[in-house]
Amino acid sequence: MSKDRTEYLLRVEEVLGPKLMKKLPRFAINFIKRRIHQDEINDCIMKAEHYCGAGFFEEALKYIGITYKVRGQENLNLDKKYLFACNHPLGGPEALIIGSLFNSLYGEVFKVLTNQLLRHMKPLTEFFIPVNVVSSKQSRDLGVKVADMFNSDSQVLIFPAGLCARKIDGKVTELPWKKTFITQARKYERDIVPLHISGFNSRRFFFFCKLSKFLRLKFNLGMVFLVDELFNKAGQEFVITIGKPIPHTTFDKSKTDLQWAADVKDIVQTLSEGNGCLPNM
Repeated sequence: MSKDRTEYLLRVEEVLGPKLMKKLPRFAINFIKRRIHQDEINDCIMKAEHYCGAGFFEEALKYIGITYKVRGQENLNLDKKYLFACNHPLGGPEALIIGSLFNSLYGEVFKVLTNQLLRHMKPLTEFFIPVNVVSSKQSRDLGVKVADMFNSDSQVLIFPAGLCARKIDGKVTELPWKKTFITQARKYERDIVPLHISGFNSRRFFFFCKLSKFLRLKFNLGMVFLVDELFNKAGQEFVITIGKPIPHTTFDKSKTDLQWAADVKDIVQTLSEGNGCLPNM
């Protein structure tokens, strides 16, 4: 077993941290280990030809059995730096799928603002800038990292909803988009590319999200099953649709940034037309 390769393995002890490890009984730790698919992820790392770097996006998709196709690639100028704004239907697969797509288009020159969970995916940490989506408390150096990211030559991807889609009144619904990506597009003079990816999570995920809300829990129980949701997508094909870039000069003072964010969200939703994806629920 290669020493270098083992440094990238997922370990539940690091995910939970020393305080939780001391508090939780062994059966609970083993349950979490199964839910985050520690053994399967580590098996993928050990078997992958490219066990770190952008090549691992494709390796992970192959291991799980996920495929995708792309529509609208002709809308991109591959020599231009963009800010991609994408819907967030799943919570994990879209990061791997879009990472694979970006690697094929731009090599390793891209960054993704994503949730804290994916920071534990060590083979890919250089591409993820983790944001705490359930709290206003962020790491002290987040602002510096974001500024460096936008000032670099990297393509940038943001999920403006912050959290993956929920089921509200019986309908799978993308949460309201935050305005920050509009402000950043204008500040760093990056045109926004609307991006839509197909897919839906399971009834179980939505049930636990709803239960958490009903019980007024600070922690969303559905998050425990997000990696399960990823592995349950085995054998599925997803559709990525790339819209026409929106010039950053579009976002003037005729509307608030929050209104502009809602407009871009609506544009992304229209991109789903014709992709053949319907919720299996």
